[in-house]
Amino acid sequence: MLTIRPFEPGEDLAPLAAFDTSFVTDRTYRVQRTAFSFALEEEPVNPPFRKTYIFDDLGAELKDLDQLLVAELGSELVGYTGVKYESWNRRMVVWHLYVASQHRKKGIGRGLIEGAVAYARKTEARCLWLETQNTNYPAVRFYLRAGFRLCGLDESLYDPRGPGRGEVGLFFARDL
Repeated sequence: MLTIRPFEPGEDLAPLAAFDTSFVTDRTYRVQRTAFSFALEEEPVNPPFRKTYIFDDLGAELKDLDQLLVAELGSELVGYTGVKYESWNRRMVVWHLYVASQHRKKGIGRGLIEGAVAYARKTEARCLWLETQNTNYPAVRFYLRAGFRLCGLDESLYDPRGPGRGEVGLFFARDL
């Protein structure tokens, strides 16, 4: 049975730090732009694209979040998400959403998003907002199915000399 519960620093930090944050995809999105518009074109990639998100100090990153939820199946930690409220524009920013690869496509990500929605509705938040990359095809598809809409992009978000070189930041919002 799936349980979504608040993060417990003493017992949950070590399993989260060891979490597999990778994804593999055989498709990405290529940005097609004009002077005043853009479109995302699905593009096959061969060999498949693989990425792992690496955190230098996950504990430090998580302590700045307003709410962190974990998903458990039995006693196994299978996912987590964290959010932070931005009062100046009343949006709840999703900073992390990871589901263990062997447990994807089982409703765990949706359960975590709905937990974040429930928390956001208790605040003054007007929407959930998040960023992912044009290379993370599985995440883009998931967010669209979970009620988010594409609301923008940033072609200069990632340092061309860093681990995100060649990637474009895609922004999504879900009204509350």
